[in-house]
Amino acid sequence: MSALCHETAFELAHAHVAKWEGGYVDHPNDPGGVTMYGVSLMFLKSLGLIEGDIDGDGDIDRDDVLAITKATAKQIFRKHFWEIPRAPQLPPLVAMAFYDFAVNAGAGRAAIVLQEAINVLCPDAIKKLAANVGPLTRFHSNNLADMGKEAALVHAYLDRREAWYRRLAKAKPQSAAFLKGWLNRTADCRKLIADTAAGQQQGVA
Repeated sequence: MSALCHETAFELAHAHVAKWEGGYVDHPNDPGGVTMYGVSLMFLKSLGLIEGDIDGDGDIDRDDVLAITKATAKQIFRKHFWEIPRAPQLPPLVAMAFYDFAVNAGAGRAAIVLQEAINVLCPDAIKKLAANVGPLTRFHSNNLADMGKEAALVHAYLDRREAWYRRLAKAKPQSAAFLKGWLNRTADCRKLIADTAAGQQQGVA
């Protein structure tokens, strides 16, 4: 397993996420609606008034999205795509890949595709895929890492992620406009994790 601590893993992963999410976006083909630093209007509405009413005026609308700061986005993402899904209970490099995918496609999808990747390396290890990082997902992820296969799991995970994007673009043509960006982001995530792993190896050499 990587010697990387989870706090460092989060900071590295979030820097990557922040780079790719950018600032203000209002793409007509994005079902999430207007977005600031990766936080969409649709996602804010899903959080409810207590958390989603950023400007405190009693509703959740475009103004709340515009009120999002980089620090607010980081706080929201850390809670909903790192802490609540139990990413710190995964091997650090796997957690980094999970976090980036969860921000982009949702924690449930990120969990299911991780389980698919586990099944690539351990056939039928998880017979019923579920939209959460449950005990079996954590056990097999950490067991593979203990066996020296953390990098292999990450590669399988990113491969499955790319395949999911391609299926999504085919099933929903309006999403095809985002495919190139999704694949580029995944490739950049792959490079980040490879560089991080190499840096860890140099640190213990």
